[in-house]
Amino acid sequence: MNLKVFDICREGTHVLGPGNRYVVWVQGCLQRCRGCITPESRTLDGGITINTADLAADIILADNIDGITISGGEPFLQSEALANMLDEVRKTRPELTVIIYTGYQLEILNSLPKGKELIKCADVIIDGPYIENLNDNRGIRGSSNQRINSVTTRLDSFISQMEHGRRKQSRVMREDGMVTAIGVPSRHISKKK
Repeated sequence: MNLKVFDICREGTHVLGPGNRYVVWVQGCLQRCRGCITPESRTLDGGITINTADLAADIILADNIDGITISGGEPFLQSEALANMLDEVRKTRPELTVIIYTGYQLEILNSLPKGKELIKCADVIIDGPYIENLNDNRGIRGSSNQRINSVTTRLDSFISQMEHGRRKQSRVMREDGMVTAIGVPSRHISKKK
């Protein structure tokens, strides 16, 4: 089974959830959130195609990670492939926690094709569209309308930090020599004089 991917952070990051997290940004999104931080990931025909078994093997072999964060694009447009990949990872590395970002509300995800299967693979789902004027510069969600939903209890002790903590960003040198900024950027609010 294949997955369309926009980018991957194999070495991990501490800015998109607790611990050092392997990050997968999927390709393709039908929403057009104003101020999207990865508009390049929207097109359905962009990105690269990766076999889910190969991606699962790469994650399993990453011994420096504590969890996986999946963002996009829109992960739930590729629910079946992601669920397949995460099921493979969990067979060998059940200790890895999973955070999934989505522009859909959790209530809608159950009606999407294979949506329930992907929900079952997550520990936390951060849901809702990004709304630029609701970016309150807090937590790892983009805007205050987005909810941090516990699917399991494994990350419950981190929920408050994920909702209200100070935002951080990191920069990572990619294999192609380019530098990528990772994390949820703060909204720059201009002060009226």
